Amino acid sequence: MPACPPWFQAERDDQLPLVVAGLAEFYRFIIAACKKRYIVGHGDIKTYHEKVFKKVVPLGYYAGNYRSRDQARPCLAQDVQVDGVRGEAFLTVPDSMRDFSSELHDLVVRTDEYLQQPVSATERAQAIAQLAAVAMGRFIRIHPFLNGNGRMVRMLVNYIFKRYGYPMPFNQAQIRPPENEYALASSKSMGPAPDPNPLYVYLLRLVARAASS
Repeated sequence: MPACPPWFQAERDDQLPLVVAGLAEFYRFIIAACKKRYIVGHGDIKTYHEKVFKKVVPLGYYAGNYRSRDQARPCLAQDVQVDGVRGEAFLTVPDSMRDFSSELHDLVVRTDEYLQQPVSATERAQAIAQLAAVAMGRFIRIHPFLNGNGRMVRMLVNYIFKRYGYPMPFNQAQIRPPENEYALASSKSMGPAPDPNPLYVYLLRLVARAASS
């Protein structure tokens, strides 16, 4: 295996405008997708991962490609970990992301159908938080990219909130939320025995905050 340049460091100050510009394009896509009632899939996430990071990665194909075994892109064959907790093995990431995309589609369809019924504001908030927690938790657990997973999953949550009429909670997705609750809930979603409850509680609080804004 060739020597692969690491990609775990934060972007330099001169690179941040490039990342922000890519995220702005992602925001515009989300707004258009929600207007059309389009359901975002893993292919869209790959596309915008490339757009966001293509000018800042240490190796060109790190942007927009999953960790995997790929003879043409050997440096994607890497496992990752966050605070000592491993993401999914690189060998299974592509299949897991296809499954994730299918599951997300089905969950969005079922949430749409549920919310067409008469439900209370509390029930609506719980449904949105549950959908966002499942999507976010599954994505974090897989950790499909070598880097940039947090920013991509925050944009995915932005899409879910926007689809159901709430303001996007991460209006500066390039910045990791400073709350300890975010970090704890995210870490609990990883590993062999993930716990989705902290993420659901955290996101339910964001839904309540968005509903009152």
